Amino acid sequence: MTGALQQSNHFTNTLQSLGVKAFYDDGSQAHYVQRGPLIYLARAAQSAPLRAARGINRRAVTVINPDTANAADLRAAGFRQLMTPASVGEIDLTQPLSPLPNWRASLCKARTSALTVTARPLVINDDAWFFAADTAQQKAKRFRAMPHAIAQFWPAEHTIFVQASLRSEPVAAMLFLVHGTAATYQIAWTNAQGRANCAHHLLLHHAATTLCAHGVARLDLGTIDTVNAAGLARFKIGAGAQVRQLGGTWGALPRIRR
Repeated sequence: MTGALQQSNHFTNTLQSLGVKAFYDDGSQAHYVQRGPLIYLARAAQSAPLRAARGINRRAVTVINPDTANAADLRAAGFRQLMTPASVGEIDLTQPLSPLPNWRASLCKARTSALTVTARPLVINDDAWFFAADTAQQKAKRFRAMPHAIAQFWPAEHTIFVQASLRSEPVAAMLFLVHGTAATYQIAWTNAQGRANCAHHLLLHHAATTLCAHGVARLDLGTIDTVNAAGLARFKIGAGAQVRQLGGTWGALPRIRR
């Protein structure tokens, strides 16, 4: 099954299009980002050779955020833990969706409302309003997410944009980026009418069904943060996501000597 979004060719190609120094290293079998004296490896697969990762640039500080916990191997390769692990929510699309009762009740409410739903690839010109709306909500709610340019440069044929409307006016939308047999929940927006009609429940369910039909086996819903984003965490867990702990953040000093 395909790994995390940050370890996909699309992600590296998109960053390169934006002028970021991103590359794939054959030796460590992973995708990297380099900023000045820092080499960063995000959501690294457990199979990534850690010593090879440190050897890419012997004069750079190497920071790694493993997709799974492998503390003993990291320490043996010269890494030291900088931050404790975050957790993500994932839905296995090879199995029937199994939302929790309260979430299922909200889905039923949305289905019996006047909402209409469409699902299609992202169209940058037509969907500019969506990015403007997300910019406004980030400012209002005081949070920051991955830059819009990632989604805007992503190959359109590997995106799913789902929108809910009332009387032809959008009240909620979600964007998913597809990478291999996995997809990542990227941006979501709704207004008061969308919230009142539980539009996001309907959109996520519709998106999961659409992605499954396109051969996607795993849906990554992103970070589960029960402290700073408790409502969003409940939404993801209620949808049936399994919570999985990542490997933390680790760093290694430059390897000046062999």
